[in-house]
Formats: sequence, C-alpha cells, structure tokens
Amino acid sequence: MRSRKIVCSALLIAVFLLALSASTLNCTASSSLTVGLAENSRSSSAVKSVKICFNGDVVTIIRDEFGIPHINGSSQQAVFFGFGYAQAEDAIETIMLNYLTATGTLSKTFGPSGHNNTWYPGLSNLESDVLLRMLWVPASEEDYVAINDTIRRVMIEPFAAGINYYIYTHWGSLPSWIKENAPVTSIHVGSMGKLINLLFSSGVLREWMSAEKAIKSMGVEKYLEQYQSDAGLFSTIVGASPTLYGGTLGSNQWAVNGSRSATGYPMYGMDPHLPWDGVLQWYEAHIMAPAHDGLPELNVMGAIFFGLPFIGMGHNEYIAWSETVNQVDVGDVWIERLNEDNTMYLYNGTWHPIEKKTITVPVKISGIGVIYYKLPVSYTHHGVLLTINETDHWALAVNYSTSKSVVGFEQWYRVNTAQNLTQFKEAWSLLGTAIFNVMYADVHGNIFYVWNGVCPRRNDTFNWSAAVPGWIPETDWGPVIPFSELPQQENPESGWMQNCNIPAWNITTQPNNITEQGPFPKYLVGWDGYRGMSRYTRGYMLYNMLLSNDNVTIDDMLSMAVDVSVSHLAGDCIGKLPDSVPGGSQELNEAIGALKAWDMRMTNQTAATIFQLWAQKLMDKCRETYGKDATIWDFENYIGNLTQEQAVETLNETVNYMLQVYGNVSVYWANVHYVVRGQHRVGLSGTDGEPFGCLNPRWYTFNEKTGEWRCTGGSSFIMVVHLQPNNVSSLSVLPYGVSNKPDSPHYADQLLNYYSKDTLHPDYFYMDEILAHRESISNIPVYTLNETIEMINRRVVEELLATVQTLAALNMVALAVVNQTTSSSLTVGAAAAVVLAAITVASARRKPKTPA
Repeated sequence: MRSRKIVCSALLIAVFLLALSASTLNCTASSSLTVGLAENSRSSSAVKSVKICFNGDVVTIIRDEFGIPHINGSSQQAVFFGFGYAQAEDAIETIMLNYLTATGTLSKTFGPSGHNNTWYPGLSNLESDVLLRMLWVPASEEDYVAINDTIRRVMIEPFAAGINYYIYTHWGSLPSWIKENAPVTSIHVGSMGKLINLLFSSGVLREWMSAEKAIKSMGVEKYLEQYQSDAGLFSTIVGASPTLYGGTLGSNQWAVNGSRSATGYPMYGMDPHLPWDGVLQWYEAHIMAPAHDGLPELNVMGAIFFGLPFIGMGHNEYIAWSETVNQVDVGDVWIERLNEDNTMYLYNGTWHPIEKKTITVPVKISGIGVIYYKLPVSYTHHGVLLTINETDHWALAVNYSTSKSVVGFEQWYRVNTAQNLTQFKEAWSLLGTAIFNVMYADVHGNIFYVWNGVCPRRNDTFNWSAAVPGWIPETDWGPVIPFSELPQQENPESGWMQNCNIPAWNITTQPNNITEQGPFPKYLVGWDGYRGMSRYTRGYMLYNMLLSNDNVTIDDMLSMAVDVSVSHLAGDCIGKLPDSVPGGSQELNEAIGALKAWDMRMTNQTAATIFQLWAQKLMDKCRETYGKDATIWDFENYIGNLTQEQAVETLNETVNYMLQVYGNVSVYWANVHYVVRGQHRVGLSGTDGEPFGCLNPRWYTFNEKTGEWRCTGGSSFIMVVHLQPNNVSSLSVLPYGVSNKPDSPHYADQLLNYYSKDTLHPDYFYMDEILAHRESISNIPVYTLNETIEMINRRVVEELLATVQTLAALNMVALAVVNQTTSSSLTVGAAAAVVLAAITVASARRKPKTPA
C-alpha cells in the first residue's frame, strides 16, 4: 500500500510540473510556413536601442551544395537565432563541449579525471575547470555591463535561443550529457568569447610556467639577475626567436589595391593556421538581414569558431578582413614577496593583505553524484596567485588584459556590419580582442593594416617577457594604449601589404608609415621584431611574391593561397651534394638524383619525402652544434659551413632509415603524409616549420617507427576575395567540411574534393547564386531565449513524467507478481525475473550516452 502511495505522489508531482510548464509556454509553431527571403541585391554601423519582437518571425536557412548555411531573415534577431540553430545542426556536440570547457563545468559532466576539454589537451577536466575559473574565463552578469545591451538582446541571446531550439526539437536523439547541460544562455556564449581571448593571450601561461620552473631552480634573486639585467634581456630575446621545425599558431593575410590588380579592383587573401579540431575549429556561414529599427544592414560571409555568434574573418558587401597572430604582450607575471605566515605581500615598502576568495567547482564522483569542491584562491592587486611558495615566501601573480571583458562581442558586431574604413577602425578602437595583426580591403579601393592589441602601458626598462618584481610600483600596469597609437598603415605607396606573423614594419616596402611612427615599446611590438624578418619565413616568401607582381590576377591570388614551395635554403642544402657518389649505393645515388631534379615543392613526389627526412637529420646535427634551441639563423650558418662530405653522410643516414622503414627510397609524399577524417585517410601536400615550412602549411605528428606523418592542423580556412563594387565574390575551403556529424555528406566533402587537391570552391553570396546552388531550404520559427528555456524545461518535465510512469508500471507489475505468488503456482524466482526485466526496461530508457 505504501509503494502505491509513493508512486501516486510522484505522478501527481510530475503532472503538476507539466501543467505548470505548459501554462507558461505558448510556443505552437505555425503548420504552414512560407519562405521569406530578404533581398540580397548587388547594390553608420552605430548600434542603437531597438524594439525586440520575435513572435511570428521565421528564419530561412538555405544550404548550398557544400552544406554552407545562408541564413536569411527579416530581422537580425531572427538571423542570429538561425545562426545558432545552423551551427547546432552541424556540430551540437562540439558546441556544448566548448561551452562546458569555457564555463568550467567539465568535471560536473564527465568527472574530474577525463580529458574532454577543447582548449588544452594535456589538462584533466578538473585541472581545466579550476584553471579557467581562476583566470576569470566563465562569464558573469558583471562582464556584460561594459557592452551595449542591444548587442546582447539582438545577437547573443537569440543565438543561444537558436541552439536551444535545436536541442528542444532533437531531444530524443541527443546524448544525455547535452540534455543535462541545457539550456544554453548568454553566459555560455560570453564564456566562449572570453576563452578565445585567453587562448590568444596564452603566452602569459607559458611565461608563468617558465618563471615558476626557473625560480624554483635558482631562487628569486638569481632569476631577476639573469632575466631583468641587460644580459638577461638579450638571452630572452634570443630564446624567443623562431626555432627549427616548430608548428605554432600562425596565419597568412595579404591585400592588393586596384593599382596592383589585373581587374583594377582590390583583392584580399586570408589563411589562418590553427588546429583542425577543438575549440579553434572553423565553421563557415553566411548571415544576412536588412537594415531595420536603427540597426545597420547585415550581410556577411566567412568563418568563426563553433559557439560564437559572429563572423571572425571573411567579407561583406563592402569590406574583407582577417587576423593573424602577433606578439603584443597582453599578460604578465609578477613575483610577490610574502611575509612569514604568507598572508601578506610587500608593495612599495608596505605589507598588504592577500585577498582571499573561494571558487566552487562542481565535480561528478562515480557512485556518489555531484559534489561541490570549494577551492580558496589568493589575489594581489596585480592578479591571481597561480604559484605560492610558502617555504621561501614568494608567489607568482598572473593577469592578462582581457580577463574581465566581453566587449569583443560589440566589436565583432560592428566589424560584421562595417561598410567603410572609418566604421572598421571605430569597431577595432573598442579594443575587445586581445591581439592580432588585422588587415583590411574594401570596394572603395582602400587597404589597411593595424598591429592590434589590448596592451597596458608599462615601464619599458623592464623585460616584460619574463616575470617582473611585484614589490615596486614601477611594474604596475598603466592605462591601455589607445587604438590611435597602435602601429598602423593605410594605403601604402606600394599598393600591397601582407603579414604572416612578422614584424609590423615588414608588411610592405618603404616608405612605410609604421617605421616612421616608431619607435614602439618592445612589449607592444614584440621581442622578435628586433631580430628582423628571416629570409625563411612565410612572410618573406609572400613579400617577394607580391613585390615581383604588379598585375595580380585571381589565379595569382589562388596560387599564393595554396603555395607549398619550400624556402631557397632547401636549394642551398641540395647544392652541397655532388651529382653522384662513385662507390655509393644505388639507393644513395637514386636519392641524389631525385633531389637534384626536384622542383622544391612539397607535393606528391618522392624527392619531397627524401628531403624532409634529410632536413630533419641536418637540423639534428645543427642542434648538436648550437644547442636544442637553435634558431633559423643558426641553421643558416650551419648550412653555410656544411661540407660535401657531411652532406653526403647525413643523406646516407636518411637513405638507410628509409630502407629500414619503407624498404626503398621511392616513397611518395602523400602515401606517408595524411589526415584521417572518419573512415577517410587522405594524403596531403605541404609541411610546416622554419626554415623549410611552406606558405600554405600543414602540421604533422611523426611516427618514427612507421615513417608516417599524421596531420593535425595548419592551414585551417582559406578565402580569396575580389572586391568589385556590387559584385563581390570569393572562393574558400575548409580542411574537412562544415559538418562534424560523421553521417553528413559534408563531414569530409571539402577535404576529399578540394582541400586535398590544393584548390578552393566557389562561394555563393548573392541570392540568385544561392538559390541556383541550393541543396535544401528550411524555415525555422523564431523564439526568444526565455521561451526556448521554457521549452527545454518542459522537455525535462516530460522525460521525468515518462520515468515516473515507467516506475508506476514497474510497481504495478511487482504488486501483481506478489499477488500472483500468493494465489498460484508462480514461483518467487519467476516473479523476480519479471521484476528484473521491468527494471532493465526502465534503466535502458535512462541510460546515459557519452560524446564521440
């Protein structure tokens, strides 16, 4: 009798919750939806307060033959809603993993010891959660105070609502871990934006780890003597110089104005070099809405990371732009002196109390559930104390300039809607994005560059690439350097510019305004800038391509975008070899012949494979001479002094390795350089790492036993734009495709049909092109964020009700079985089997799924 009461009570509660949810939710979709296409013809981005009106609105998602979504609506709210929905269609698990990472809630979902984070694979879930919370990444309501509230209501909240609506409409097919973490809110989106800013400020984390290791080894005084003296400055600069064969975050960007192009119109190229998976994986889309209610026209196409509601690089009807990584110092480490009981820190001759806060991290413990782990965290006025040495009474405080800001969302909205250079500059002057070389071209004939960074003013007599003494006011940050004082170049006389992670003053020929603006502080323009531009960098290669071409065609732009030639230093190495080695093995002479006939391109040739293995041997020899941190300048000296005998000796070692691993030296490049995407193993061209990296690079993980290189990143989104007024066009390619769903036809289509063939596909920007190449058209009803939250709450209640009903049925079966056993010959064992079967059915309905 008691069990019946329990089940009835649970049923009444569930019915009450369901009724309550239904009473507050009026979201019945129209049964007949028409396609509403805003005009996208060939014809002030100031953000004002607007009226938010969603009910009855519809957004149209047209997918082209590449699966790229073209999201069209009558309002910007509808379009951003559709953008969230489209991203979720293609990669809901990727989005949610990014959000769990950014909000520091991986441990709550997957437990503390897994490695589910999408930003730093070496960290466990708990380590990632704790570190990101200590570094202020999970967003809060306070973070939104600094931005125009319209941006939140027009862009961020509708985007989150679109993701929620996808979750709501696909509830039955989603893994339980996604449903457990729904609904999405503006806090998730804001946290993702802050995580990206931290990632591109991550030099401060390397600086912290380096300082911690060094100070533990040598002590504070010796550390400061080594790294804050003149000699220390030099050693740090040298240590920061490009090392041999290191695949790192980078990118290419280049622009030519009409005076240098064959068409008379500006052309623009972009090619970011990032990992192909994880938080920095690109997604391509096109979002468009007419000007309305004081908002500017929105019609922009390009790429962005999953989980963000804007286009990060691409073009609209008027402008094209992109970013590459630069060396602005946006984060620092301070050494703090502590008192005897480690409760106070010394500053300006006075002891100050260390501020204590508590962060709470939810952690799932197997067999127990979620517990809330409380961690005390210490702060000084400089930043968070990531290291505290209680024995020797010192600590390391860490801070970075964008740690408490989501201003970047307003900045990116203004970039996406900018129609001219003035509006573009106004957008970037908000300084919401941590770093980047930013380049630009427009239909009006302008090209522009700025060395962007949210860079606090500092005392330039200190070496800010190392930890600085925190007990003196001279190492305090000043105000952020305003946009107008950043190095920038507008319409140079040369008619072209490029930046491939090189010093700002090397973007084009002289006269160069940036050179005339200087000198700039080292912490702003980067330590490497004072070593000059190496002749073996991507920047040097592209610089010379543009310098030698005063009539650039679209084909030229495409050739630059996919160029896989290596630097001329490869020819210097090969020049050290004789034409043949009398008495040498057949394979050695075969290798020499292949190298002598090689065109210096990392394409599917046997000579490319031979050269890469030989170059690795040569660089190993160089490190034996110059040390493990040998630079490209050291290698240049090494090759200059290389004798013919040494060149033959190292090549013979390479040949012996190839015979041992492959059985011959005729190994085609694409057979051993590949990427895996689902069931596809695809050979690729190109390689990375100075001094032999390509303009269009790939990053590989080398397996010495098998002699194979598996690609993990590199050129991650290529776009070439032709900026003809009223007829802007572009070509682009992603390494995989727009979808992260293995059963999608667009999971690997761009890889198979374009990327692996070193070519780009056409983009469709105008409505006649889009409709002519459409694959599908979907009409999605639009709801507010609160409505979608209520929808998901209703789904949760419905699922709870289904579980309660199952338990009620189980209870009735159990009671029937008990009654039957008292009045018939049914055995207790048979009754137990019936109950066990019912329990199995109930458990199967609630069985959690794990992410792929």
